[in-house]
Amino acid sequence: MKRKITTLFIGPFSPPNSGDGVKNDYLREGFETENITNIIWFDTIKREGGKIHHYFKLFRLMIKSQQIILSLNVNGRYVIIPIFWLFSICSKKMGVLYVIGGAFDKQLDNLKSSYRKIFVKMLKRLDGIFVESKALKIGIEKHGLNNVIIIYNPRKDPGIRHILADNNRNKAVFISRVTDDKGVTVLMNAIESINKDGKHISLDVYGPMDEKYNDYFKKHVADSNGIIKYKGVLKPDEVQSILSDYHFLALPTYHYGEGLPGILVEAGMTGIPIIITRHNALPEYFTHNQSALFVEPQDVESLKTEILRLLDDDELYNTLNKGILKTIEPFKLEHVIDQSLEYMERRMWFFTRKYYDPIN
Repeated sequence: MKRKITTLFIGPFSPPNSGDGVKNDYLREGFETENITNIIWFDTIKREGGKIHHYFKLFRLMIKSQQIILSLNVNGRYVIIPIFWLFSICSKKMGVLYVIGGAFDKQLDNLKSSYRKIFVKMLKRLDGIFVESKALKIGIEKHGLNNVIIIYNPRKDPGIRHILADNNRNKAVFISRVTDDKGVTVLMNAIESINKDGKHISLDVYGPMDEKYNDYFKKHVADSNGIIKYKGVLKPDEVQSILSDYHFLALPTYHYGEGLPGILVEAGMTGIPIIITRHNALPEYFTHNQSALFVEPQDVESLKTEILRLLDDDELYNTLNKGILKTIEPFKLEHVIDQSLEYMERRMWFFTRKYYDPIN
């Protein structure tokens, strides 16, 4: 007799097209591509109905499910992990956590000592905690956890490859949440300074707008005389084709919770050069002058220097193009799903797969 085991995946999905939702959209696509049929998908974003009904549905599904995959940001982790822990005490349940973001270790550090001990005990009930960097793994393990595994932020590779040509030369692009700590202000200042020095370069900005940053950003764009433009929010399946329209992508972020932004993975899959900051775990993934150009956070002058180097040196472009394509291989969706399934199945998780008969 076949085992009837239900797997529940809990996390936010798109829309909005934020990093949380996009990551979970890709994970769902990856599991479904593997023809796994025993996963129920629960969106933590309430789309309709009341909040009580939404939570009641979640509780009912958690009680029903023997295997629970959590893919949550900081707010979701502190709400849903305690619920999983309680259910896992009452009945045998298996669980893993995909950590969204790069500051989970710092968030644990900042908890009150008494609650941190309780929360770490809850985390130990999980079969695995999947993180995106070595630095994050080390930071979490210092709290006594030995179930932390590196599984990267996945992206789908549609096979689009970047080619530098006359139509995209000297065109910069920023794709992320549009707010100050993602480095937008620093980038705009660098682009304007380069133009004032006599070198023409444009900047297009894509991404959801931070309301508190909106007025400042719009004024800066208006004062740029067309050098800087806001182009709205991209759908996930548009990103890599849009990257082909530009010379390089710049993300001079200093965001506190920055892990590995998905846009850098997508850029890597196309081969477009990236200019990023030495911030959090970013130097772990890329190498200066080989797969990325690094600048110091909030440093307009160092950003200008690296932009000008790239604009004037096509050999540097070629090196970065080849280097980032090689670096990003482990982030491909199929690799991440294979790694996830292998880990869970080694811990006696069970997945039902639908196999197709090529003859019939």
